[in-house]
Amino acid sequence: MASTGYKEKVTDEQLLNLIESGVENTTGDWLNSSDLQRERQRSTYEYAGVPELHLAPQGVSTIVDTSTTEVVEAYTAVLSDLFLSNQKLARFIPINDNASSYKQARNASMVTNYALFKQNKGWEILQTWFKSALLWKNGVIRWDYIEDYQYKIEEYEEIDQDRLDVLLSDENVEIIGDLEFKNKFGQDDPLGGVEPNAQLMYVNVRIRRKIDKSRVKIDNIPPESFRISRDATCIEDASFVGIQTEMTRSEIRKYWPEVSSNIDDDEWDELSHDENWLGASGYSEEISSRKQVTGQEYWHGTETDDTYSLEASRPVIVTECWINVDRDGDGIAELKRVMTAGSHILLEEDVDMIPLASITPIDIPHEFYGLSMADFTRSSTLASTAILRGFVENTYLTNYSPKLADPNVVDFSALQNMRPKQIIPTNGNPAGAVSALPPEIISSGTVPLLEHLQTIKEQATGMSKAAQGLNDTLYVSGNSEAKVAAVQTASQKRIQHIARRFAETGLKRLVQGVYLTMQDCVNRKISMMEGGVFYSINPKDLPAEMDCDIFLDLGENSNSNLLQKFTKVGSEILPALNNQGQGMVIKPEAPAVLATKIIESLGLDSHDFLVDYTTDEFKQRAAQALDQQSKSAEMKSKLDDEKAQTEARQNEANVRFTMAQTKNTMDDNAKQLAVSIDRHFQEWTELKIKAEKEGVELPPRPDYSQILMMAKELIGEVDRLQQPQPQQQQQTGAT
Repeated sequence: MASTGYKEKVTDEQLLNLIESGVENTTGDWLNSSDLQRERQRSTYEYAGVPELHLAPQGVSTIVDTSTTEVVEAYTAVLSDLFLSNQKLARFIPINDNASSYKQARNASMVTNYALFKQNKGWEILQTWFKSALLWKNGVIRWDYIEDYQYKIEEYEEIDQDRLDVLLSDENVEIIGDLEFKNKFGQDDPLGGVEPNAQLMYVNVRIRRKIDKSRVKIDNIPPESFRISRDATCIEDASFVGIQTEMTRSEIRKYWPEVSSNIDDDEWDELSHDENWLGASGYSEEISSRKQVTGQEYWHGTETDDTYSLEASRPVIVTECWINVDRDGDGIAELKRVMTAGSHILLEEDVDMIPLASITPIDIPHEFYGLSMADFTRSSTLASTAILRGFVENTYLTNYSPKLADPNVVDFSALQNMRPKQIIPTNGNPAGAVSALPPEIISSGTVPLLEHLQTIKEQATGMSKAAQGLNDTLYVSGNSEAKVAAVQTASQKRIQHIARRFAETGLKRLVQGVYLTMQDCVNRKISMMEGGVFYSINPKDLPAEMDCDIFLDLGENSNSNLLQKFTKVGSEILPALNNQGQGMVIKPEAPAVLATKIIESLGLDSHDFLVDYTTDEFKQRAAQALDQQSKSAEMKSKLDDEKAQTEARQNEANVRFTMAQTKNTMDDNAKQLAVSIDRHFQEWTELKIKAEKEGVELPPRPDYSQILMMAKELIGEVDRLQQPQPQQQQQTGAT
C-alpha cells in the first residue's frame, strides 16, 4: 500500500523564514550590494551625461558623449507614438464571429482603455515604464484595485420635506449637523396664528455626497524596490516575487490596528529605518544618483531630522511578496500575497495572479533580466567620451599652454594670472627666461574613429539616422522613392521587433490583468465618451474569459493589412463566385461577416451599423435572400442563353436574307443586261434598215462582249486615276 506522505501545514514562523530567505536569494539593491544596482547607476550617469563613477574625468574636460541619451530618447519617442498616440492600447478579440461578440469585445476594450488612460495618467505612467526598461534593463509595473471616495458638500438655505427625502434616498448622501426648520405660510396671518396650509421648511441644511472614485490604480515600481528570485525567467514561474517599500508607523497603525497593537516600543525601534543601511543621505545609492542628475539636494538636513524625530512619522521597511505556500495543510501550495514588517505579518490573502508585469528591450534566453539600450551604447559612450575629452583638452592646452619660467627672472604669480595690458616685472633679460610647451598633435585617425564609433552604435542599437529621418544622403539624386522606403523599412525592423516584444509580454499581461481586476472588483456602470457617443458599461456584464491583443498597427494582422484582405474578398472573390454560378458555396451570413470585419478594422463599432446576424431570424432571411439571388442568377443565366440562341438564329436569318437579296440583285441585273442586249440588237437592226434605204454601208456591228470589256477597262482606269500615286503619297508624307 502506497504511503500518502505527511502533509505539513506551514506556520507563521516558517512563513516568515521563507520570506526572509526569499529576499536574501533575490536580485535587488536595498542594501547597496547588488551588481545590478551598479549597472543601473552607470546607465543613469551615462543618460544624464554626469561625469561620475566610470565617467569621472582624468583631466580638465568633463564632457560626456550623448550616445545613450540619443538612443534612449529616440526609442522612447518611437514606442510612445506606436502605443500611446491614440490612447487605445487594449483590443480584445471576439469570442464568436457575430455582431454581439464584436460589441462585447469593443466594450471590454473601451473600459480597459478608460481605466488605463482616464482613471490613471496612462501616457505618463506607460512612457515612464518604457524608459525604465530602455535605460535600466527591465521596467516593472503593477496594478491594484483601490477604494477611493471623494466628498462634496452641498448647502441649502431652504428646502422642503419632499425634496430633502429625495436627496436622502441616495445611500451616498448624509446630513451634516442638526436640522433646523420653520413653518412657511402661504400668506401673512394678521392674527399671527398658524394656517392649515402652512409648509414645513428646513433651513441652513448641509449635506455631504459621497462620490465613488474606486478604480484600478497603476504604478511603476522603482527598480531598487523590486525583488525576484535569481532562478526566475518570468514573473509567472518565479518562486518569490516581492516589493520592499517604506511606510510610517502611523500608516501601519491605521491600516493594521490589530497587528500594530501587539508591537511594543522596542520592536518599533527595531523596525524603524536604519540610516546605516542606506548611507548618511538616507537614500539608496541608486535613488541618490537620480537625485543628483536632476540637480536635487539629496543630503538629509535639519528638516528631515526633525521629521524623523516624530515618533508616528518614523519609517518602517515593509516587504510585500507573492509566494506559493501551503498554509491549510492540504499538500497543495497556493499563491499568497503576504505583507510583513520585521517578524510581524501585516496581511495575508489568497490571490489568483501576481499583479505585476515586466518588459525588457533585449531579452537574454532563460533569464528574467535582459539588456538595456544603455548596455549596447556603453562601449561607444566610453570611447567617444575619451576621444572628445582629448579634443577639448588639446584645445585647452593650445589656448593655455604650460610655460617654463626662471623664478630668478620672472614673477610666477603674474604669469599665472595674466590680464590684458598687464606689466610683468622681470629681473634681467626675459627673452630666454620664459618658454611655452606646445601640446601634442592629435592623430589624423581620430575623426575617422569617431565616425566608425557612430556606425557601430547605430548597428548595435538599430536606431540609425535613416530610422529617425535624419540621413540626408538618402534623398540625393539617384535614390528612388522605393529605395528610400526600403532603407527606412530595413532600419525599422529592429524597432518593430522591440515594440512587438513589449506588446506580447508586459503590455498584454498588463491589459489582461487590469481587465480581470475590473471583472472581479467593479460592479457598477462606468460612463465614458468615445467618438462623440456616450457609453455606460458594467464590466460584470462582459465575458469573464476573453483573449486580448495590443493595439499595435504592425505586422500581418495590422488594420491596414486586414482591410486590404477584406476588401479583396468582398470586391473580387465573392463576386467572382457569384458570376460563375458558384454562389451556393457562399454562406448566407458571409456578406454580414465581411462587413463586420471591415467596419471593425476601421476602428468603428459594427453594432452601430449592422444587426446581429447570428439570430435564427436573420439566418432564415439571409437564406431566403441567397436562394432568391440564386434563382435570379439562374433565371438570368437562362435568359442569357435564350438571348444568345435568338441572336444566333437572327444572324443565320440575316445571312439567308442577304443571300436572297444578292440572288435577286443578280437576277435583276441579268434581266437588265438581257434587255440592254436586246435593245442593242434592235437599234443596230433599225440602223441597218435605214442604211440600206439610203444606200450607205454600215461598219461591222461590235460584239457585245467587247463592249462590256471596254466598259470594265474604262471603269478600272477611272478607279486607278482616283487612287493616289506612290510618289504623291511619299511627298505628302514628307510634307
